[in-house]
Amino acid sequence: MLPAFFVLVVEVLENLAFLANASNLVLYLSEYMHFAPSESANSVTNFMGTAFLLALLGGFLSDAYFTTYHVYLTSAVVELLVRN
Repeated sequence: MLPAFFVLVVEVLENLAFLANASNLVLYLSEYMHFAPSESANSVTNFMGTAFLLALLGGFLSDAYFTTYHVYLTSAVVELLVRN
């Protein structure tokens, strides 16, 4: 029961952070990048839709073609490249 609770808490916190960043992105695009409010909201909606669809694609590819080790290794390499 405890591992399931941990997974649920992590998922809720991850979604909270994602939605907070999305709302901040709307403000950033409209105030600092001087987008129109409708254009900034549309850009953020496109970003969120792309992120959710890529998660589905990544889940399908990892289940169908890759092992858990390959997914972890690829994710770690991508994260290291993005951080540096």
